[in-house]
Amino acid sequence: MAWERKTTQAFFFRMTRFSSLVLRCSAIAMLASAPSALLSQTPLSLERARGLIARGQLADATHTLESFLQQYPGNADAWLLLGVARARQNESARAEECFRKALTIEPHLVPAKMNLGHLLLDESRPSEALPYLAEAMRSDRGNTELRDMLVHAAEGTALEQRTRGDRDGAMMTLLSAKAEAPHSFPILLDLSILEDELRLFRDADHDVHEARLIRPEDLKALYAEARVKMDLQNIPAAEQDMRAYLKARPDDATAHYGLGRILQMAQRPAEAKAEFERSIELSPNQSESYYEMGQIALNNGEYDEAKRQARNALDRNPKHGGALAVVGIANFRLKQYEEAVQSLQAAVTAAPEYQPAHYYYGLALAKTGQKEASERELKVATQMADEQNRREAQRSQLAPGVSSAPPQR
Repeated sequence: MAWERKTTQAFFFRMTRFSSLVLRCSAIAMLASAPSALLSQTPLSLERARGLIARGQLADATHTLESFLQQYPGNADAWLLLGVARARQNESARAEECFRKALTIEPHLVPAKMNLGHLLLDESRPSEALPYLAEAMRSDRGNTELRDMLVHAAEGTALEQRTRGDRDGAMMTLLSAKAEAPHSFPILLDLSILEDELRLFRDADHDVHEARLIRPEDLKALYAEARVKMDLQNIPAAEQDMRAYLKARPDDATAHYGLGRILQMAQRPAEAKAEFERSIELSPNQSESYYEMGQIALNNGEYDEAKRQARNALDRNPKHGGALAVVGIANFRLKQYEEAVQSLQAAVTAAPEYQPAHYYYGLALAKTGQKEASERELKVATQMADEQNRREAQRSQLAPGVSSAPPQR
């Protein structure tokens, strides 16, 4: 649905690229086996390299560190500094090798984990960055810069997981990040969207509420809250939020569609239709708005109008299962059974989880003398209805009064 695409695309924040790598390095650790003369020179060599990096003299710093590592190849801090210098020279692959070398030598070196995580994040590899940043965070919980990087890595990882269809994995990623950054606005907002999609409405309501307390003027959070309130069937609050959003963004076609859906639930079809029409004025390819107007006409017994609006939706999306079902149901009620069979067969193919399509397909098959096929479809429809009722009973225990599942289309 258009509204669902908006919540997905608008609320998952893009990762921002950091301008420079972190230079927080631990005290230089000396090799116990080094000769005493070299031990006295070792701190000076690394301190000199650190100073050169700070002044931007990266070639000199790299030369100093490479010379040092020829004598002390097992010094993790030197590899760490060399990684920083190479990263500043835009040699990301070589910098990554240095940070990994430092961690091979000293697995618990927090600055190496932080710098490697930062580098991977800057290279748009958030899922690889996240474990290093999370480990670093456990050792340096007061580091706000590290917490910000962890949040960005978690957001990017969750977005990758969600894109692959792994919403449960995305949920776990965001919950883990929330444990480390409980007052992060983007984490709370993204988490509320996922929870709403997974129909964990109480959790979604809690998290979007927390997000709005942090940024009460944020329109993305206001929009998300309207969606959650609608799914909780708190229609007055949903309408209030969506109207407030539209006051700030009056030309948002998707928001007009969303307000139309809320008004439909409030049994105000004329007002809902006006919002769908407005969304189409702003964005003529709003197939969902045409579909919803088809549903309104179908409910009013205006079957020819229902088919006209559904076909408008199909002109924009030929595989729109809901619109195909509207055409089929309208044909059935007009006693045009052969046409109904064709449309409803296409509907169950396009939207196999949409129970009304199976039910009316079964009825239309019966009217055309296809008894065996009719019984099969009606059995499927009955099983789907029973399963939906079971799910709704479970949801009501989590969030009393939640709305029934919308048509699959």
